[in-house]
Amino acid sequence: PENIDFEKGNFDGWTCYTGFVTGNGTNIISLTPSGGPIPERHTMYSAFPGDGVDQYGGFPVNCPNGSGHSIRLGNNFGGGEAEGISYEFTIPAGQNYYTLIYNYAVVFQDPNHEEYQQPRMEIEITNVTDNATIDCSSFTFVPYGQILPGFFESPNPGGDSPVWCKDWTAVSINLDGHAGKTIRLFFKTADCTFRRHFG
Repeated sequence: PENIDFEKGNFDGWTCYTGFVTGNGTNIISLTPSGGPIPERHTMYSAFPGDGVDQYGGFPVNCPNGSGHSIRLGNNFGGGEAEGISYEFTIPAGQNYYTLIYNYAVVFQDPNHEEYQQPRMEIEITNVTDNATIDCSSFTFVPYGQILPGFFESPNPGGDSPVWCKDWTAVSINLDGHAGKTIRLFFKTADCTFRRHFG
């Protein structure tokens, strides 16, 4: 699908969201469309000449898979902010074998709050036609006092709270059997609910 890989160097075809996160026994990310990318909330990176390395993880902020462009959701400010970006496309009728691969990296603080209060990243893949989440391809990453699989602790947290990082990782989304269905990719990030720690 057109510009699903950001190779235009812009957000054409994508819907950007901003919002906030709250928690009272559960984590609630509230997002509304922002009408386009918001500075420091939806950041476009270009592989040529490149944008350096992440200050916490030490890995390139540009995905090393050969793509010309990568994006960053969120920032390192805290503030109870939440960001999102989504893309919808329809799998061609009769195309019963269909797979997408996306690459992601994660950086967030671990202030050791209750789990529902912690910063997080959510990846939600939905069959919009049938209003069904594709569970095997949807993930939520939440730091909670221990290292998550595939994560490492930053040697440069910049403060008292640990920062967990996950280097660029490829994930395959198996959409076999969804011919003619509309699919939505939705990526979300959120700070902690106390407004002091970032995701």
